[in-house]
Parts: sequence; structure tokens; C-alpha cells
Amino acid sequence: MQGATRMTKLRVAACVSALVAAFTAGVLSGRGCGVPPPGGAIEGEQAVKAAIWTCSMHPQIRQPGPGKCPICAMDLVPVGEAEDAGAADVELHMSPAARKLAEVRLAPAERRPVEVAIRMTGKIGLDETRVAYIAPRVPGRIDRLYVNFVGVPVKKGDHLADLYSPELLSAQQELIQAARSVAGLPAGGSVGAAQARETLESAREKLRLWQLTADQIAEVERSGTPRDHVTFYSPLAGVISACSGSRCGTCSRSTRST
Repeated sequence: MQGATRMTKLRVAACVSALVAAFTAGVLSGRGCGVPPPGGAIEGEQAVKAAIWTCSMHPQIRQPGPGKCPICAMDLVPVGEAEDAGAADVELHMSPAARKLAEVRLAPAERRPVEVAIRMTGKIGLDETRVAYIAPRVPGRIDRLYVNFVGVPVKKGDHLADLYSPELLSAQQELIQAARSVAGLPAGGSVGAAQARETLESAREKLRLWQLTADQIAEVERSGTPRDHVTFYSPLAGVISACSGSRCGTCSRSTRST
């Protein structure tokens, strides 16, 4: 019995030794064939993937190591794998140092009109809708022209020229005679008095249509003497843009009204 027990223990010890030897040989053979140990190779791969270098000005540049940008020759900056993998095609992730180097400024987006100063060449012209032509409405001769060159500013009521006209002399005499006829009428509403008043109004209207002012017409009636030269005044304000001067008998000029 003792001999049998001893043989059994020897057999068990031999089996255990064989299993330990087989396990050790398997581990050693696995390492020799390149099987990575758990954890070591994975960490090395992550370190390799994390070493991606890019340019702050040209993020499309991707290199596995440091160097110079092939476009602008700037130093490449490292970009982490997690940061690069999460960025879309329209996104750009930059480190604080890279943003400072690129002088990036952030501002909230808002809707407002864009104002841009653009320098251009051109010509200044008159507004045709605001041009008025001033000319005497009665034939005559200008003996004195007060506004005689381009660029003179004119105010409404400024004197423009002194005109001599035989037609104006005759019209003033008609006005004086009509005024005297009305002044000599007896009190009452006779037919002759009504006709005399209509003649007086017609004489006044003729001078008014020839651009004489109400004060000028009243002065002719008060003085009873016709004037050989009548002063014409500007009916509007503006700047003289063209003037023929004394070379033209009718003083044709244009004024840009304001």
C-alpha cells in the first residue's frame, strides 16, 4: 500500500511539472511571435496618432512630425487626435497659442448693414430737374448786367439786369393814363367807370406778365413818370451755371434753383 501511494504522488507531480512547462513555453513562444502584451502596444499607438502637426494659417496641412509649413514656412503646431477627429470640414480648432499667433478675434454674430468706403472717380453734373432759365419776356437791350459770370450765387429777389425796352415805355404810359382816368372818375357805378377800371387792371397785368414786381408797378402809378430802364429781379435762388453776358441782347442764362 505504501508503494502504491508513493507511485501515485510521483505521477501527480510529473503531470503538474509538465503543465507548468507547457504554459511557460506557450507564453515565451507567444512573445517571440510578436503578440502584444495587454496595454503596452495600445498606449504606443495612441501616442503615435496624437503626434499630428498642422499650420495655424493653413489647417489643411497635416504632418506626422514637427517642421515648417510648405506654404507659408511657419512653424507647425501639434494637434491632438481627439481634437482633430472631432473637427468637421468647416471647423477649425486652434490652441490659445495658435490663436494669439494668428491674431484671431472673436465677436458675437449680429445682423447689420455693411459700410465700406469706396474711392471712385467721376464727374459732377447739374441736376436737370432743378435747372431754370431766366430771360426777359419783352424785347429790349440790356445796358447793365449785375450777374455776369458763372458760379455767382443768387438769392431770390436779387437784381439781375437793367433793361431798356420801347415796349415797356409804352406799357408804362398806358398804365399811367389808365390810373389817371380812374382817379378822375366821379363817384358812382357808371358803365364808363367800370371800363376804365378794367383798362387799369389790364395795364397792370401786362407789366406783371413782363416780370415787373408789384412794387415797381405801384411806383410807376404813384410817380406818374415812365422809366426808360427797368430793373429785373431773380424769381428764385440758385447758382449761375451759364451766362451769355453782354454779347446777347436777351441775356439768356440758366440758374440752378435751390
